[in-house]
Amino acid sequence: MSGKNLLFVTVDCLRSDFVGTDHADTPFIDGLVADGTDYREMYATATTTTPCVASYMTGTYSEHNGVYSLEEARLDESVPTLAEHLSAAGYDTTAMVTGPIVADTGLDRGFDEYAYRDRNEELVGDWFDEAVETVAGLEEPFFCYLHLWEVHDPVRVPDGYDDPAYGRYPYARTLSALDRALERFHDHVPANTVTALHGDHGEAIAYRDSYLHKVAKFLRTGLRYGLGLDTRALERRLKRRFDRDPPVPDHFMEDGHGENVFDFVSNVPFVLSGPGVDDATVDAQVRQVDVLPTLLDLLRVEPSDDRPVDGESLLPPESVTDRDAYIRACGKSLVREANWQRAVRAEGHKYVEYVDRDWEPELYDLDADPLELHPVEDEPTASELRSRIPEEGVRDGERLEIDGLLKDLGYK
Repeated sequence: MSGKNLLFVTVDCLRSDFVGTDHADTPFIDGLVADGTDYREMYATATTTTPCVASYMTGTYSEHNGVYSLEEARLDESVPTLAEHLSAAGYDTTAMVTGPIVADTGLDRGFDEYAYRDRNEELVGDWFDEAVETVAGLEEPFFCYLHLWEVHDPVRVPDGYDDPAYGRYPYARTLSALDRALERFHDHVPANTVTALHGDHGEAIAYRDSYLHKVAKFLRTGLRYGLGLDTRALERRLKRRFDRDPPVPDHFMEDGHGENVFDFVSNVPFVLSGPGVDDATVDAQVRQVDVLPTLLDLLRVEPSDDRPVDGESLLPPESVTDRDAYIRACGKSLVREANWQRAVRAEGHKYVEYVDRDWEPELYDLDADPLELHPVEDEPTASELRSRIPEEGVRDGERLEIDGLLKDLGYK
């Protein structure tokens, strides 16, 4: 064991292209990127929160940990968590969380303290002092998991930041405010602390204020998700009209996350910074399931359980090569499971299938079509990528009784 502390910060809905870029004014985050290891091409296990958190906290896909969606979200009791591994190694473990990752998910396992708070208690607000007090009271070595909700829709731009100087979108301006709060919070963290900055999944933001977008999306939801009609060809025609040169990669008619597996909601940031972390940028494609083995490797902690994981360590950075990324769309906005999607991103392509719909799968050539607007015909490649989808384990179908909470969080 290295004896280093770990501060693991998840900013819910944080897009990779808003980290280390000029889309938002974020000097503190930019500093983490400049001084640490920045994994530019990490892809989320899903595009909705709970399956993502379960994935990076266990190093496993939903098929192997039992967390499939926001509601079917009970972690398999046999799957160990990052907190359990670190607790067994002598770490003081605490989590400060919000959103849908309530203790009933089982994601509290291994934490000495699992403090769930209301979504309106924010680091950019009055909750800041409580967060600082919590981290100041930890015994070293510690593992502190900090889950932040500020840029999740509906976004509320803090006073003083609703200005184009902080970014074009309210999302960017709120991220700029959060950056300052994170810097002040980080000032209270001991020097012997590794900081991991991560996003659970990305977010669609470009068309939130468009009335035409809202109408088109309403009609699409009724026809495609409600009636089960295959509207994809019409959607693509509309998207090609509106998405020729977007300020940020996004799709007309997409709003938020959980509805699709496109890169703008699946490409997430993962940045490591602190003592013992190399100054490096990794452009190889990696996966969210790689987070747990990477953090254990960095802290030199042996797993407390020999159960296999789906991920592999991302250390040392110079040794990392492309890995197949498996992605699922299972959001509440898809109305029901029949509309779920799953995809494999590999070999410069993305294969997308609709398991419970009698629809043809899609294949995108990502080099020629990075916005994913023009599916191609290539059955050998599609067949090869299809074969790389993980095999499903036993599903017990256990659902959490959290409909009221999800409604309060803004899920429809």
